[in-house]
Amino acid sequence: MAERLQQIAGQLRPARESATQQDSKDPSRIDGYVVLVTGGAQGIGRATANLLATKGAKIVIADVSEEKSSEAVRDLRAHGYEAVSIVGDALEDGFAEKTVKYALDALGKVNCLINNAGFCYDAAIHKMDDEKFDVIMKIHNYVPFRMIRALSAHWMDPANRDMPKVIVNVSSTSGLHGQMGQINYATAKMGVVGLTKTVASEWARYGVRCNAVAYGWMDTRLTRPPTGEETVATGGKEIVLGISAKAKKFRDLSEIPLGRCGTVDDAAGVMLFLAKSRCDALDEVGDQRLSEIIARKM
Repeated sequence: MAERLQQIAGQLRPARESATQQDSKDPSRIDGYVVLVTGGAQGIGRATANLLATKGAKIVIADVSEEKSSEAVRDLRAHGYEAVSIVGDALEDGFAEKTVKYALDALGKVNCLINNAGFCYDAAIHKMDDEKFDVIMKIHNYVPFRMIRALSAHWMDPANRDMPKVIVNVSSTSGLHGQMGQINYATAKMGVVGLTKTVASEWARYGVRCNAVAYGWMDTRLTRPPTGEETVATGGKEIVLGISAKAKKFRDLSEIPLGRCGTVDDAAGVMLFLAKSRCDALDEVGDQRLSEIIARKM
């Protein structure tokens, strides 16, 4: 991991350079951003935290694993990046509020929320019980909604009007097109699209941008065949992670033009793009027109 961070960071610029000078040389920098990543201690979340840290962001990792969270923060700090972590079960009541409060207390603000936490709990439709369906809906729909809601007071504060405010929600091609054996996951991930579009419409008046990225087959612990050793503890039970090796259609490289599945670094690059891209604060005329449009829709 240490070598990976060095590879991502490349050659560090002299500390005397201002953020403006850095930005002119590297337009992908997000100096001064505070980024909160759920599920940030492993997989796509950790790769995203690492990449955004090298671009100047201060990182808050929220994850269920204390061991992996501590390791991720240690690695970031060892390379001179500012990072903190909070450990807890995202499905527990109050987790979102506790996490946002911790981020604000530790770093003073939150500019970017990346709703990345999640897992699969697969079964054929006729074998899918209510518990399996419900827990996937909760982790992929309830948790992102609660995290966004927990930021409302901070982001609606007029004092923070011109502060960059960005949400990136993680959907999936399973949600866009459906996926055999994933009726719960596909339903939940399509729900992320509706959540994203609603937040984008309703919170544009506060200068908040909300986007979703729908990844296809990414090589992570969630998509590899289960070993029985990789589990997630949530909702009072241990869920074995992985997608069955029998799901050959899922792993058909012939349907991927590049001939390979995606990597966590591929995924992190998309997160950086969405975190960096931003619009200027709305002027009074634009704000008024937007408010009128939203009022008509409501």
